[in-house]
Amino acid sequence: MKYPVTRKDSTTEEMFKVQLADPYRWLEDDHAAETEAWVKEQQALTESVLNEYTDRKAILNRLKELNDYEKLTCPLKKGDWYYFHKNDGLQNQWVQYRKRTLDSEAEIFFDPNTLSEDGTTMGYVVGHDKDFKYFVFNISKAGADAGEFWVMEAETKTWLPDKLLDMRHSGAAWYNNGYFYSRYDAEEDYQQQNKNQKVYYHKLGETKEQDVLIYEDPEHPLRYQQPEVSDDDRYLFVHSSEGTCGNRIIVKSLEADNSAFRTIFEGFEFNGYFMDAYEPDVFYLITNKDAKNYRLLKAILTNPAEENWTEIIPAREYLLDSVAVVGGKLIAFFIKDVQVQIEVMDLAGNFLYKIEMPYQGTAYPAFVKKEDKECYLYFSSYVRPTEVYHYDIAANKLTFNYRYPVKADVQDIVSEQIFYPSKDGTIIPMTLIYKKGIVKNGRNPVYLYGYGGFNSPIMPEFNENRIIFLEKGGIVVNVNLRGGGEYGESWHEAGMLFKKQNVFDDFIAAAEYLIKDNYTNPTKIAIAGGSNGGLLVGAVMLQRPDLFRVALPMMGVLDMLRYHKFTCGWGWMVEYGNPDEEEHFHNLLKYSPVHNVKEGVQYPATLVVTADHDDRVIPGHSFKFAATLQEKAKQELPLLLYTQFQSAHGASSMTKRLELSADTWVFVFKFLEM
Repeated sequence: MKYPVTRKDSTTEEMFKVQLADPYRWLEDDHAAETEAWVKEQQALTESVLNEYTDRKAILNRLKELNDYEKLTCPLKKGDWYYFHKNDGLQNQWVQYRKRTLDSEAEIFFDPNTLSEDGTTMGYVVGHDKDFKYFVFNISKAGADAGEFWVMEAETKTWLPDKLLDMRHSGAAWYNNGYFYSRYDAEEDYQQQNKNQKVYYHKLGETKEQDVLIYEDPEHPLRYQQPEVSDDDRYLFVHSSEGTCGNRIIVKSLEADNSAFRTIFEGFEFNGYFMDAYEPDVFYLITNKDAKNYRLLKAILTNPAEENWTEIIPAREYLLDSVAVVGGKLIAFFIKDVQVQIEVMDLAGNFLYKIEMPYQGTAYPAFVKKEDKECYLYFSSYVRPTEVYHYDIAANKLTFNYRYPVKADVQDIVSEQIFYPSKDGTIIPMTLIYKKGIVKNGRNPVYLYGYGGFNSPIMPEFNENRIIFLEKGGIVVNVNLRGGGEYGESWHEAGMLFKKQNVFDDFIAAAEYLIKDNYTNPTKIAIAGGSNGGLLVGAVMLQRPDLFRVALPMMGVLDMLRYHKFTCGWGWMVEYGNPDEEEHFHNLLKYSPVHNVKEGVQYPATLVVTADHDDRVIPGHSFKFAATLQEKAKQELPLLLYTQFQSAHGASSMTKRLELSADTWVFVFKFLEM
């Protein structure tokens, strides 16, 4: 295959006595004319290869068919209205509706599809006042992290003149006639490191320049600062974090003028989250402090010292994932062997009863207020489309409400959970999803997916776009790697920093198990992952190129020595380590995909996927990795770059999501010879 010519320059640097060549660093500047021209050439080549698959259009049409059904969220009472979201089928953005009563006719409240001609501008609520008279929306072009805050007056559905530009990584915590929010100093370049996030108060009718600075921490510029207001408007909390795990909570009174912040949860070794309780000055705290699997405590703000905390739900051998405080009860969501278990308790933590769910699955509540007497539960599994249940809290009555009417026969789809040993003997769970009748003949196509990081679990979830692979006789495999959150903080810690190689070993061992147990063979395995999962795929395809036929590193963190220099990448140092510290540098260098491509090795057919508006993991990661693969590999199978335009770290619209899904399946089908 003849790849576009990629200019190499002489960029080198020395780090801890190691000489590092970085000939493609110029590709990090994705807005430069030279880079844009190179990307267009790469995309033209990729399109030509994808077009060789004669069913390319048919696959996209099948995915459209699978997604073309009415989707609804449950109606939630907010002020005088019931609000819900709906997508008629293939609308690019979900539309927000409202109605006066559950039986009355609905009206459109906000339609993000009107914000741009191509439907790629997203709009979603990030805050509202206590009476739901005002809603704050984040308006994001092409789905980027950066956006604008707009305020709508709910009764008349009119936009106020208030607009805050260049917002990212912030919500809107309403108080009086305005809201608290976080913002960075003005940025000259979207790629530059996000520093000095500060908390401000915006009063309706005033400009951004008039906003009042509430909190800053100039001695620690690389921290997130997120404000939150108590339900009774008496307290302002600021959650500070240095990355994606570990935080500190400070609080100040909103009743006393010029009150000072005081620390009520020490940082940054543990995670802690406050929730309003039913008594004044009393809050629930869910934390992993002295509890790797989390526990629920009660704290009194007038006397918040740790020795005065009261334990409500003790830590168990399995994970306490979340707690909803609603209807005078506690609804606790536990995760045990990658399945949600729900228990209802009284306010003292005494067990009352379980809420039984029908399959191995995931459950979570819709937005709830502690005053509510009822709530809705969403339930998702690998084998059945998403279901919605109504729960009457006082009567302990669970009622089926709605199931997504996916246009496919799902009765023959089954899931099988398997526990297998990793390289060091640790037992790892994975779930196989396939149609009944699969035979262990060693030739089944496999789509192996993983993430393995940031304390984020891969839980059972129905995905319409997988059906097309299952219909062709494939097996989708989701692996619950270390580094995730399936088994609490211990599981997370076993796959981060200097133990990151465990994540890669777990993934490799999953493929080896499937081969050994005669499900498949190396010529029939495609591996995929996004973001941190893109790093996973990039690392394992280089470490074991013999084990996989197809690799899809998507929106991946692929240059582990420079990831912290862009946008919010510094927040991942708690997970990966600081490349500017010698011990971490050597550890990261061992597996950094950009730095570990070997000369003359044949790698799997690879589609490196990125998006032009990704301001979280900048496209330069993918550009440099693709260029390095094309330069060094001895290759019969293609090594291609796929850049989605007008999209970001996540697909910016339904159209973009389906196009991306279709093209990745085309690549998988073509090179697994399906």
